[in-house]
Amino acid sequence: MRIPQATRFILMYTKQNENVGAAARAMKTMGFFDLALVSPHDPKVLHRNKTIQRASGATDILKSAKIYTTLEDALMDNRDNGSEEIICGTGMPVDMFQERPGRNYVEPRTFFEQLVTNNDGTTNHHDRGNDDDDELVRRIAFIFGSEKTGMDESDMDKCHYMLGIPTNPKFGSLNLASAVQLIAYDWRMALGNYDTEC
Repeated sequence: MRIPQATRFILMYTKQNENVGAAARAMKTMGFFDLALVSPHDPKVLHRNKTIQRASGATDILKSAKIYTTLEDALMDNRDNGSEEIICGTGMPVDMFQERPGRNYVEPRTFFEQLVTNNDGTTNHHDRGNDDDDELVRRIAFIFGSEKTGMDESDMDKCHYMLGIPTNPKFGSLNLASAVQLIAYDWRMALGNYDTEC
């Protein structure tokens, strides 16, 4: 299996415009450029001064970002004919605000290492090969829930994997943009270079 060649970050139901700008900045510092928003509280969030200021130079991410009504639309638009997609939800195994049904979470770093490493310990290639199977463009999407409640159960059900960011069991409060930064960093470190825009 080859490493996904395209990465999309999807933010769900964002409330604070500043978080969108900060998330764009976090993405760009790690070399990722595809941002999608699903039903943000402010439909004009991408053009607000607070968003632009918090992006701190990552305005190109905001300009190219897309807004969707549903998660299904954001995922469907991320697919090309003949492409494969890995959908990863994100969250914290310990939730301070609400009870959740049991979910199997995998630590992002562990999951990414497995994704880029073959069973024999060799590393997958990021470029496209000549085999017919390698002609498929593989994509990965990281989904982040709203600032207060995280991802809805129905949205979690659409994910192939749930990535659980390890946090203090007694204080599992993580800012949205910080979560984006952590996932983006671990994924970039797994990819191993900044040569390719993902």
